This record gives sequence, C-alpha cells and structure tokens, in this order.
Amino acid sequence: MKGIVYKADKDMQVETVPDAAIENPRDAVIRVTKAAICGSDLHIYNHGEAFGFCDGDRCGHEFVGVVEEVGAEVSGLSVGDKVLSPFWISCGECHFCAKGLQTSCVNGGPYGFAPFWAHGGEIQGGQSEYVRVPHATGTLDVIPESLADSASDTKTLPLTDVFGTGYHAAVCGDIQPGDTVYVIGDGAVGLSAAHAATLFEPENIIVAGHHDDRLAIAETMGATHTINTSRDDAAELLAGLTEGRGPQAVLATISSPETMAFAAEQIEPGKSVAWVGMEVFLGAPEIPWDKAFFKNVGVKGGVAPVKSYLPTLWPLLEGGKIDPSPVLTHDMSMDEAATGYEVMASRQKGSVKVAITP
Repeated sequence: MKGIVYKADKDMQVETVPDAAIENPRDAVIRVTKAAICGSDLHIYNHGEAFGFCDGDRCGHEFVGVVEEVGAEVSGLSVGDKVLSPFWISCGECHFCAKGLQTSCVNGGPYGFAPFWAHGGEIQGGQSEYVRVPHATGTLDVIPESLADSASDTKTLPLTDVFGTGYHAAVCGDIQPGDTVYVIGDGAVGLSAAHAATLFEPENIIVAGHHDDRLAIAETMGATHTINTSRDDAAELLAGLTEGRGPQAVLATISSPETMAFAAEQIEPGKSVAWVGMEVFLGAPEIPWDKAFFKNVGVKGGVAPVKSYLPTLWPLLEGGKIDPSPVLTHDMSMDEAATGYEVMASRQKGSVKVAITP
C-alpha cells in the first residue's frame, strides 16, 4: 500500500509501505477514505531529526475510514462500519481513560509519531491507504449514519484533531455568554477554536493572525472581529472592546513564548488562558508568572482528549450547529499528497489545511 513517510527534514515522500495487518487481537485495520496534514506534522517536516525521526517513519494522525478487519478481542465494531479515529490511541480501560483523559492513556500514544510509540508493533501513520489501529475498541468511534457517506468526510475529518483541539481550547477558556474571546493564530486550530467558541455565546470573538485570506475564513466561521497583527495593534483593539479590562478568555493556538506572554499580559484578572499550540516544543513559554500570580490568571489546556468530546460533538455536527470543513482548503490524491506539506509549510496563499483522498 502507499503512505507518506519522513525521509529527512523538509523531505516527505509517498512510498510503498508494508500493508496494514492485525498484529494483536485488539487491533483493527481501517481503509482510509480521507486523511489530513496537521500543523503539528509540519514540526516533523521541519524538525523531524531533532524529534528522533528516521528515514522511513510513517506520518499522519488524522483520518476517517471503513473497518476492513477486526481482531478477535475487538468489540463494538464490525467490518464495514464507517469510523473516525481520534489522533491519540487509547485503551479505554486504564485510570486516565476512565477519567476521560485519553491522551494520558498508559497504553496509548499518537499515530504517526514512531519515536514516541512503545507499545508493540509498527505504529502506522494515518496518511496512508490503510491503518492498523491498536486498541481499536477504546480508540475508534463509529460515525453516525447521517454522516457516514463520503461526501461528509470533510465535515467529520476535522473532529479527529483540529476541531477537537479547537473545542478543547474553548472549553479550557471557560467561555461564558457575553464574554470577549481572543484567539491567537489563524491556522486551522485557530479557525476551529473561533468556530467552537460560538457554541458558548460570547459577545465578541477576535481572531488574530498574519494572513488576510485566513482571517477572511475566520469571519465565515464565527469571528466578529479579525486583526492582522503584522500591521495593527491587538492590545489597542482588546482595550477598546473590554473597557481596558482585557478579554475574558484567550485561546492560544500557537503557544509560542511570545504569544503566551502576550496572552497572560492581556487577559482579564481571574480568567483563563487556554494553551493548545504545539510550538511549546520549540521554546519554553515566557509567561510573566509574577503578573499572572497577582492577576489570578489560570493556564489550562494541553493535548486535546478528543475521544471524550465526541459524544457532545456528533449531535452538534448532525444538527448543523458546527461545520469545520472550511479549514480544509485543498484535497489531494495520495500520489501527490507529499506536496501538501510544501503547500502548508510555505503558507501558500489560499491554503490552511490539506486533505488527502487515497
């Protein structure tokens, strides 16, 4: 079968890789109908060697598809089911899975991050034609029948990670009706966070970024205000909308040292900064802890436990309350999919997130 593999930094290629197969009785094999390239995949693209990636490591962790085969100990799944996989594999049985924190599963880990998988068998990347899913019962979610057609893949696929992470940001931001919400970042997670924030009925949702084309998408997904911070002063806008008190929630979807410091400086005292961006791997946050202390600022977030959010998100998607599909600006075949990394890494105009149809 075909799949995207890491060759070296800034070099992803589509290659023939070993067929996905049952290696453990708790496994399932999924035929992928739609996958995606994530912003966190770009960290592998740019810095894979520093993270321990080697030539041939498989990539990708966002996919939906059809069950092709199940192991003898898999329950609740049948061949032919249309399923979504959260980006984090989880056993469904350990202490943390029982608490709804599947991203801390003692038997789990992410797809497409081979250096971080230590639970037996080759960990398959989701950017491939088929995927072996360990702990299939605890990991996979059957997609509701009304969304199981291939035409709905662009709506369901973002729930695997990018929209699930955006929703996690909104939850951790503790948004209340009438609040002003400031979203830092105009990538797919930032746009998803703004869209998710609408569910909590804030008065203002401001999305900040550097790309006018992406900020235009933010407006279609629920942003009441956008600001290109390469040109304009966000602090001035926030002060004007909040009578100088600062936003009641900051959703930090980049989480670089600079953006985390800005978030802690701007947020209203007693409120929370939601921290979901991956740039923390590239540098420790420069949060002004003294000011955060005296302002009683909370910092919440981290890796999104998507599995625990799906029971809430499915009816919202079925009922048309959410539609995260606008973040998928490109759709490529498997043969051309490796070029999708270049499209996203270069911030090609009109691009946010690349989908892959095997």
